[in-house]
Amino acid sequence: MVYLTKLTPLLVIPFIIKIWNAIANIGVTDDLAFLEKKKTQVTNLVISLGLPLFLYFTIINFLDGLYLLTSLNFSLFVSGILVLVTQFRQKFYIARFIVIITTTLIFTAQCLLFRNGNELLLLVNIIVAIIYYSETKFIVFITAINALCYFWIRYDAAYNLPMHGTLSNARVLFNVVCGLISFVVALQYFKFEQMAAQKAIEEKNAELEALNKTKEKLFSIIAHDLRSPIAQLKSTLDLVNRDYISKEEFHDLSHHFTKQIDQLQDNMNNLLTWSQSQLNGIITKPQTVNASIIIQEVIDLLKQQWQAKELQIHFQPFEDAVCMDPDHLKLIVRNLLSNAIKFSNRKHTIVFNHSRNNKELTISIRDTGMGMPQDQLDMLFTSDSIKSTHGTDKERGTGLGLKLCKEFLDKNNGEIWAISELGIGSTFFFTTPLHK
Repeated sequence: MVYLTKLTPLLVIPFIIKIWNAIANIGVTDDLAFLEKKKTQVTNLVISLGLPLFLYFTIINFLDGLYLLTSLNFSLFVSGILVLVTQFRQKFYIARFIVIITTTLIFTAQCLLFRNGNELLLLVNIIVAIIYYSETKFIVFITAINALCYFWIRYDAAYNLPMHGTLSNARVLFNVVCGLISFVVALQYFKFEQMAAQKAIEEKNAELEALNKTKEKLFSIIAHDLRSPIAQLKSTLDLVNRDYISKEEFHDLSHHFTKQIDQLQDNMNNLLTWSQSQLNGIITKPQTVNASIIIQEVIDLLKQQWQAKELQIHFQPFEDAVCMDPDHLKLIVRNLLSNAIKFSNRKHTIVFNHSRNNKELTISIRDTGMGMPQDQLDMLFTSDSIKSTHGTDKERGTGLGLKLCKEFLDKNNGEIWAISELGIGSTFFFTTPLHK
């Protein structure tokens, strides 16, 4: 019994929220402009909160023998239903016009006939008109009509008796409080939605600002790190063509140019991959692949780079199959191995290791190179900025490699992290789901 008592609010509250959202979104579509959407939602909520009150007063006044007041309250109820139907058919301006005109006429009639305190709601009508409409002439018209009706009621109350008797003070107070509560709830909802939208806009602006900084960094990379080796190669070829240097001298320089072109190719691949992911999003096509075969392909692909630094690669093949996009796995291994080569000292060793549990395979790549300080390690996968560090042989990069690894692993249900010690080396780990 105690368990059911505790469970009931947990079931009721989501149901109430669901009903509230369903009522607020009558007639609302995704292509509706933000401001129009909020106006529509506020109209739906105000009318929906008012309908039970209109029906309640219709029944009470009928039982009290106040048939004229009954008809006026029932007219408000019918008008409310008509507004919601019009909203559902997406005739929003007609619905708002019905709200303003109907409430102005009926509130004025009720106040003149019964002194029920609804003249304050005529002032609310002015505020609603200012919120709802942008046409100056219409706002002036509605404001003038409601203000005149308000002063007419106040003047008539000062000098004339009501035509059909006065309601009790309790009823008048109840009318005013109910009307004001409905209006306050609607305005608070409107304000809450605007604040949420403003927060979303600020977050989007922050993302755009970060993206702009990224683009500036990329243009800087393209202008310097990518153009520089091409310019050097072109100028050297010009010297050869003009016989300023011999072919033998050019042959001695070719090793240097080969290394630069390899770096250039890696950087271009990362730039193109990152640009495509930003424009089209990252689309994954998971397949059952042998991770060992992919790793060996990448080791062979980068053979010229690690042999140029006289490095040793220790890798023991294994048979575990993973469920992952093979192109993404190849990109991740290529970037991590490229980084290990880049930051390793000559004649050192890079070691691949692997381990597994029931769900995932963990692969690690360890180097004994430069390492990194703790503050750099902490920001490695969380910073939005793009930072490139030169390698042990002054190799240049784009700073996009680890960012791409993180984004592609996130899309493939994997993780990446690292441990490092300055001057000792770094080990990068990543996981990928095992094939079931």
